[in-house]
Amino acid sequence: MPPLVLQERMYDRRGGVVPLMQFDDLLRELIASGGPMPQEYALLNRTLRQLGDAVRAKVIARDDVLAYAQDITHRHLEGTMQARALGKKFGYSGDFEMIEAIYTLQTAQEPHLRRWDLYFHSQAAPNAVRNRKAYFHQLLHSHSVGRSKAPLNVLNVASGPARDVREWVLDNPEREVFFDCVDAEIHAIEHAKKLCAPFAQRVELYHRNVLRFLPAKGYDLVWSAGLFDYLADRSFVYLLKALMAVTRRGGEVVVGNFSDFNPSRDYMELLGDWVLQHRTRDHLRELALEAGAAADSIEVQWEPEGVNLFLHIRR
Repeated sequence: MPPLVLQERMYDRRGGVVPLMQFDDLLRELIASGGPMPQEYALLNRTLRQLGDAVRAKVIARDDVLAYAQDITHRHLEGTMQARALGKKFGYSGDFEMIEAIYTLQTAQEPHLRRWDLYFHSQAAPNAVRNRKAYFHQLLHSHSVGRSKAPLNVLNVASGPARDVREWVLDNPEREVFFDCVDAEIHAIEHAKKLCAPFAQRVELYHRNVLRFLPAKGYDLVWSAGLFDYLADRSFVYLLKALMAVTRRGGEVVVGNFSDFNPSRDYMELLGDWVLQHRTRDHLRELALEAGAAADSIEVQWEPEGVNLFLHIRR
């Protein structure tokens, strides 16, 4: 939408355009003052939630809000985490560079942009992403501690930057844990190869679409943190069946999925065009049953924010 038309629609005080106008007023004040301070986060979140409510009530079109977000981000917030999400450099918002930036708490150097990145990292969703790395490490610990001489073989599906793997190997050099990492994005694989180069004998990387290819091995632990909440139910079940099939008896499949409790959802979807398949605990159980998991083998856990759920299936 051209900026002039956007401005005309934003400042038309009729109907559902009012919440967008109110949000724009606040956003411009914060931009003029050099970005939000922590004491202003609550007001910004509350105003954004009101805008989200207007979209859900269909009194304003989501496309109009996205057009606004693209316009004001391009003019004032280039170089921020928000701009990265909207830019979809590799075709979607949560690409490996975004996940790496969240893991490492990257912020812009310019002070007026850095405040926006600090606000981004304060959100529940980025905190949940960081928590899932710790969750993976705890899984690796629980599966490897006290293990016999047999090594632990791990499949990491949609492995992204593989920083979680690198950190685990660095912190646990004595553990006999071997990783097969699969990702459909060649740039993610290249990045992961550099990060994990010192541990090449323990980390194998595959540039593949996991809906079409999985390494033909038996795994003790299969982990996928950030893929399933991009999949429709049918693809979810299809891939889960495939992961269960390559998991050894006594092993475990664990897949992450954003829950329907996500306080960051309006921020992600309206300002970052970052749309996921949010699911409930019951929905995840239903999909696991559909994939052929036994009812007593299923458990759903979560990280401390309660935003990321983890479906566990024991084999």
